[in-house]
Order: sequence, then C-alpha cells, then structure tokens
Amino acid sequence: MPAKVRPERILLMIPGPSEPEPEVLACLSLPVMANYGSQWAAVYENTISKLQKVFKTSNEVILLPSPGQTAVEMAVGSLVKKGRDAFVCDNGFFSEMIVDILKYYGARPRVIKAQYGKAVEPEDVKDVVQSSTKRDGPRCLFLVHNETSTGVTNPASQIMKICRDEGLISILDSISAFGGIDIRADEWKVDYCIGYSSKAIGGVFGVTPVAISKDCWDLAKNIKNSQNRFLNLNIWRKYIEQWAAIGHPHPSSMPTNIVVALNIALDLALKEGLQRRYERHESMARAMEKGLEAMGLEIFSDKKYASNTVTAAVVNQKLEKTLRAGLIQKYGIMIAGGLEPLNGRIIRIGHMGTSATRYAVSITLSAMSEILKSTH
Repeated sequence: MPAKVRPERILLMIPGPSEPEPEVLACLSLPVMANYGSQWAAVYENTISKLQKVFKTSNEVILLPSPGQTAVEMAVGSLVKKGRDAFVCDNGFFSEMIVDILKYYGARPRVIKAQYGKAVEPEDVKDVVQSSTKRDGPRCLFLVHNETSTGVTNPASQIMKICRDEGLISILDSISAFGGIDIRADEWKVDYCIGYSSKAIGGVFGVTPVAISKDCWDLAKNIKNSQNRFLNLNIWRKYIEQWAAIGHPHPSSMPTNIVVALNIALDLALKEGLQRRYERHESMARAMEKGLEAMGLEIFSDKKYASNTVTAAVVNQKLEKTLRAGLIQKYGIMIAGGLEPLNGRIIRIGHMGTSATRYAVSITLSAMSEILKSTH
C-alpha cells in the first residue's frame, strides 16, 4: 500500500520543525518569483534587514538555501586551515557534529568538554583558551548556543566575551535559539552567527540565515584550502559584489517562496516584540518543566541552564516508547526521543514558535498524564 502523500495533522512538540503560522504557510501557494531581478532584490533585502533585527546586528547577513549543518560546514571550510586547531565547546550531539565536521575538513578540534545535561562553563573555556600557544594556536572557537539534544542553553554571552578578549573568531550556532532565545550578535561580538527558519522563528525549512562580521570575511580571504565551492565565503563575497546589481547577491538559486514565508514569519515575530516573544518562550518552558515534574519525571538538564525552546526529561526505554507511541496514536501529538547515547534514556519536548503557547503545552501535558495513568 503506498504511503500517504498528504500527512495527517500532527501537533509538533518536537525540537524542530515547528508548526508555522497560517500566514506563513499561505506564502507557499503564491506564484513563484524569479530569484533575480529588481522585484526579488527588494524582497531579499527586506528579509535581510528583518533578520538583522533578530540577530541584533549591523553585520552582513546571508541566506544559505540549505540546512543549518551547511552553515557550520561553511564556517569550518572558510575559516579553519587544514591541519590547524580549532576550539569546540562540546556538551551534546550537535556540538559533537561540529567536531566531526572539523575532522572531515582536515582540521584538529580542540574540545572543551562538559557532561550531557550540563552547560560548558566559561571558566573552563577561559582556562583552555589561555593555555594554548598564542603564536600557532587556534584562531576560531565554535559554540552551540542551545543544545537541543540535552535541553541546555550554554552561557553564550560570557563565552563570546572570552573569544573577544583572546582575539578569537567566534562561531555561534544559534539554530534552535533563533526567535525564541535572545541573541545579541553585535553586543556579544559574535563573528559568525547561525540562525534558522523552521524552529522558534516559525518559518518553513529551506534557508539558513548567517550573520557575518568584517573580521570573519577578512579571515576567509586568507584561507585557500576550502574543499567546497558553494560553502566558500570567498565565493559568496564574489557574487555579493558582482551580481548584486542584477538582483542576485548569492552564488546559487534561491527558494523564493520559502524566503517570502520567512519574511512573513519575521514580521509576526517583530510585531509580537522580541522581548515579549522571549518571555513567552521562557514562561512556557518553565510550565513544561513543572508539569513534567508533577508527573514524577526528572528534568534531564541542569536547571540553571535549562533551555527555553526544548525540555528534556529522564525516562527508561519502555516508557519512552509508550509515551511517544501513545501521544501520536491517541492524541496526534509528536515529541522526540534522545539522540545517540541518550536514545531510550530521555524524551525531548519542543516548545518553540507556535508550540510555545499555553494551549500547546497544556494539551501535551494533559495527554502525557493520561498515558502515564494508564500504565499504572
């Protein structure tokens, strides 16, 4: 029997994708716009200006028509010379993915480790960075702002300050924070900051925004070993400068309807007010934690650094399967399990964008409570 082409309506309480607003989804049915010319240039530039407001930056922002992982690969290939070291703050699956990417590109990750469920402490970062050889030491530091594999938000502002004080280029993966947790790229002096379109900002998957500082562009000029043309910052610089006049400031085609959808999502976020939006995410995160604890579940992450966009709770393998299957089959609600070593040990519940609401959190907790009662 063939698979269903039209999926059933599911409440997505997962760490992404999130459910977009109706106005955002409506953009996907609009006529397709060419990804060059004056009309497209106006849409693209307008979207970039709104993205700068969410990043809180005056730095240049580009849109990669690809998943967030490619933005990390662009940073590695464009900013880290083959055979050279780079610092990586590692406290979860997505941090470890950066370690793997560095290795694939022939670089040597110098890992600053924290336990799963814990944040990377600024003191540990400072100790490792200051103990490195100044002359030939690493030039870059990578940090995942919000580690969705464990439900932990790392203290990005403090770690970025260490980068600034030590003269390091900072690469901040804010994919699952963007639109739900405050980002201050200019204030924190972030050189390369990665956002996302289909998590807390409430757009649709297909483009990844990246805010890039002048220091970052300058460093890229001196890196000649990039193994990737499309993900080479120097190639992007070339087309930004040479093709902007024809309304095509990027080296590839763009999913124009996806960008229009992102533009609408940004409008909605800015209309709500970023501070109010962040407070809403924080409030719903604490409500989720309290609700899970009331059911007797233990929150996996360190409470001091608990994420405002995803909550992880401790379960055993049997309970994980029971909860996830019951939520889908009986209530049409989807939550996530653990990744890699945490598989079968935790559940992860996303509350981002449209799912960071009292209704979505309450209905999820109520459904979980009913399933747990039936298991006793």
